[in-house]
Amino acid sequence: MTEMDDLLAKDNAGVVLYRAGDNVKGTIIDINPSRILLDLEGGVTGIITKKESTGIDLEDESMAIGAVLEAAIIDPENDEGLVILSLKRASQDMAWAELNTIMDDARIIKVKISEANKGGLMAQYKGLRSFLPVSQLTPLNYPRVDGANSAQILKKLQSHIGKEFAVCVINIDRENGKVIISEKSAHSGQSEKTLKDLKEGDIVKGEVSGVLKYGIFVTFDGVEGLVHLSELDWGHVSDPGKIYSLGDKVEVVVIGIDGDKLSLSIKRLSDDPWKEKAKKYKEGQEVTGTVLRWNANGVFIEIEPDVQGLFGNLEEFGVEAYSELKIKEGDELKGKIESINLDSHRLELTKV
Repeated sequence: MTEMDDLLAKDNAGVVLYRAGDNVKGTIIDINPSRILLDLEGGVTGIITKKESTGIDLEDESMAIGAVLEAAIIDPENDEGLVILSLKRASQDMAWAELNTIMDDARIIKVKISEANKGGLMAQYKGLRSFLPVSQLTPLNYPRVDGANSAQILKKLQSHIGKEFAVCVINIDRENGKVIISEKSAHSGQSEKTLKDLKEGDIVKGEVSGVLKYGIFVTFDGVEGLVHLSELDWGHVSDPGKIYSLGDKVEVVVIGIDGDKLSLSIKRLSDDPWKEKAKKYKEGQEVTGTVLRWNANGVFIEIEPDVQGLFGNLEEFGVEAYSELKIKEGDELKGKIESINLDSHRLELTKV
């Protein structure tokens, strides 16, 4: 080393080169509501303006002279010789790095829902916005409505604002500031275990997660199954919404498993009352009942509670189309039992 190199080395000893984008640590030497001054390595002073400390409580007791902060460098040196710093950017850098680790490790985190739109829910994680698509919601929180009415879907999604959800991070795009999270993934382990252990005939307790015209959905242990309209009760059910509401606790029996699709029943948890009542009827017997309804299958009458009869032959009424029927609900009709249908729970009738 030459004598000149030796002198330059001594002159540069202790000199720190600061670059925009780097994170640095410094000690607070002065603080007021409009800015923070930090003592940085190399005897340099850094400044954090109020704008660049957004999200930080400057009146917090920990924000005092002598405290150490980490901040991102915006400008290595302004006209006054100060290093321009940002707490906000440093905080975001750390949050992005943390989210990457969380995604790589498949960790579960908790986020609070702040907004809702037709596509899903928005949440915040350490100042970063994240999106929870409708498709990534668990069955319990999925906005299931008749006819996929968009206004009703949005209303159900908005009911989650303020709630805390357990989620996994499934995609990160820092360049475009996008974070996608999934509630479904956070519960997938429980769902897989439940499906693995579940078998037909199992009786479980669950919660009503959806009420539609064709039945109700019931959630339990991270999975969801459908109780079809025909499996709700041994009697006729025309509107499940008159019997069940979201959140109702119910007991069901598993009657079918197809992959992750479950078929459930409530009525099969009790004896079929119809079979006992049917014992009093026999083929050829005449019965009388009141008209309940009619459709393409025929005219249904109620002979007694939970016992229905069906006139399935349109010609007996002297018409060619059901729209021509001159009957109304409540009318009394008399018929003769042609057969007793144990599977359909009704008496097949012919007119007398």
